[in-house]
Amino acid sequence: MEPTPTNANQEAINNGLIVGGISFVLGILIYYVSPGLMGSTFFGIAMMLISLGLYIYFTLDLRKKVGGFWSFREALNGIFLMSFIAGLVATLGNFVFYKFIEPGAFDKISAIVSESLYGTYEKLGMDEETIDKTLEKVMEGMKSQFNPSFMDLLKTLGIGVIVQFIMSLIFAAIFKKEEPIFGGTTEE
Repeated sequence: MEPTPTNANQEAINNGLIVGGISFVLGILIYYVSPGLMGSTFFGIAMMLISLGLYIYFTLDLRKKVGGFWSFREALNGIFLMSFIAGLVATLGNFVFYKFIEPGAFDKISAIVSESLYGTYEKLGMDEETIDKTLEKVMEGMKSQFNPSFMDLLKTLGIGVIVQFIMSLIFAAIFKKEEPIFGGTTEE
């Protein structure tokens, strides 16, 4: 059966829900199991690599589900839809979690991150005034992530859509696979 665009879109939505759910659950799991990791640069890099791995796996899965071949346009459509849904699920899940379920999370995480960054900046030889200014900027950025207002949520979603589209363009260029024009010959 040849996949229809509706099937492709449904598969992209399903994969997006899975990726978004996994990302959300990983973040919450780390928050409860080892919140000290949230202040680590290594953790940020590791989460980025895990997300990249998830997107690659589910992009290949999506291509397989739609028949194994797709043009750049079809790949872009499917990958962007998948990443948009994943980003929406993760962002809204985090908003609900940090705003309503764990409203004190910002204070807990900001203390961990402040302590970690302070030590790092001190080792780098930064003076006290520069450290304080830098930490203030970092904490303001974190506040929009862990204690967001409605406008922060909209801003995060807007930036996310731009990043997801750029990522989708790159992935579509890499993972497109055109159907061969000429089939192989079969000899009798």
